[in-house]
Amino acid sequence: MKKGPESIYYYGYYDDGNTVRKKKHIYDDYEFQEEIPKAKPRDVRALKAQGLSMAYGFFLVVMAMVLLVGCIMYLNLRNDITAQQKTIAGMEKELGTLRQKNDEELDRIEGAIDMEEIKRIAMDELGMTYPQSGQVVDIEEGAGDYVRQYQDIPEKVEKK
Repeated sequence: MKKGPESIYYYGYYDDGNTVRKKKHIYDDYEFQEEIPKAKPRDVRALKAQGLSMAYGFFLVVMAMVLLVGCIMYLNLRNDITAQQKTIAGMEKELGTLRQKNDEELDRIEGAIDMEEIKRIAMDELGMTYPQSGQVVDIEEGAGDYVRQYQDIPEKVEKK
């Protein structure tokens, strides 16, 4: 913007030679805001003036410590649970291996037993025969998987 006889100002406009230009204002598009005061460090008296006492501050510190201890205990429990899960997974794998070996051994034993040979020896060499009617006695089972015989079985058993 020139200042001199060739530049004449008219209410926000100025004459620059043979053209009339509008004055440019940098702050036309902006609204001014009041400055926000900076937070000042508070002292004990300022806290008391706002109703915050030392007891409340102590309470907040204690609660933060309780929360911290609770979080640490939670993390320790999660760690213990993870370790137990790994132990259980290892034991389950070992159980599966043992079951497989047990099934293989059972198949080997059952394959080694010839039931026809046992029947032949029992009937031919030992003189065993199939039971006749009336020779089979039904005995009531106890609570366990087997029955103990404390006395001789009677010759005639009455059927109920």
